[in-house]
Amino acid sequence: MRRPRLRACWVLALGIWLAVAGVAMGAAEETSFTIAVAPDLQQEVLNPQDTRLSNRFQWLVDHRDELGLKCFLQVGDFLNWDTADHAQYERASAALQILDRAELPYILTLGNHDTQATGGTPEHPGGSARPGNTHDNQRITTVFNSYFPLSRFKLLGGVWEAGKIDNAWHTFHAGGLDWLVINLELWPRAGAVAWAKTVVEQHPAHNVILLTHSFLTPSPKGMLIQQSNGGYGDNSPQYVFDELVKPYPNVRLVFSGHAGSHGYRMDKGDSGNAIYEFVQCYHDSRTNPVRLLTIDTQAGTIKSRVFCPLSNEYKDDGSSFEVSGVQWVPARTEADVRPTAP
Repeated sequence: MRRPRLRACWVLALGIWLAVAGVAMGAAEETSFTIAVAPDLQQEVLNPQDTRLSNRFQWLVDHRDELGLKCFLQVGDFLNWDTADHAQYERASAALQILDRAELPYILTLGNHDTQATGGTPEHPGGSARPGNTHDNQRITTVFNSYFPLSRFKLLGGVWEAGKIDNAWHTFHAGGLDWLVINLELWPRAGAVAWAKTVVEQHPAHNVILLTHSFLTPSPKGMLIQQSNGGYGDNSPQYVFDELVKPYPNVRLVFSGHAGSHGYRMDKGDSGNAIYEFVQCYHDSRTNPVRLLTIDTQAGTIKSRVFCPLSNEYKDDGSSFEVSGVQWVPARTEADVRPTAP
């Protein structure tokens, strides 16, 4: 008479063991995940028949589980220039709804073409500078913020200026670690950099990712940190590196666009931490590249490759490589945050 009860207890114990083992297996699998980083997309919004944007976003959604995709980043110049009917914004916003519907979080940073600095003249609209003060026009981002309001950014933690996504911070958890992404305005004002420094200081146990439009630039000597503010910005990428990137031991990754096609550079922070910097620009007129950056927090590796969903091919241009020996900032445990006795 007791055998059925014993059997039921055994089945229950086995179920509990399998559940615990399943959690452990899931945690092991979670050590590897992917971030998708899109280059300057301004060539993909000019023609209403161009399907490259929507094709890229749908591909990311369709392969989300396979990739372990946690979020999508875009390095600026999502648009090319504004028009009276905001047609390019309409196309970009409509395509991005694919990610909205799939609840795949994304983070954007603004380039010069995403502001009122670019647009040409009423007689000759286009990608050249608008009439007026280009320095001031670069900070006019009303249209961008109307199409991409704060409510669309699901990982958003805070902003520098109320109601504007121009300078913002976002957090997520992946690979057993905590991550902080700061999108910083192009050739930023000193106030924006000071604000970003405060955000980093408030998140010492997060692995910090900086997303900004201009940072690396190609040269005969390889990738260099850009020294110029573009002639109409405020501070250079070198200033950003010196003030925001280099001083903090938990800064790990920098993504940018604006110059060249693709590139990579590694620098050391003041604490000896390695800082991995990637530029992806491309301005591709044929297909739709996206960098897939797979991070394995247990193995200490970063694997990069650039895939083009429309043509179903990887770029054979040196953008595929793996970085090993990466040391990440460990996540804080309960003991780390538990108050100590007086």
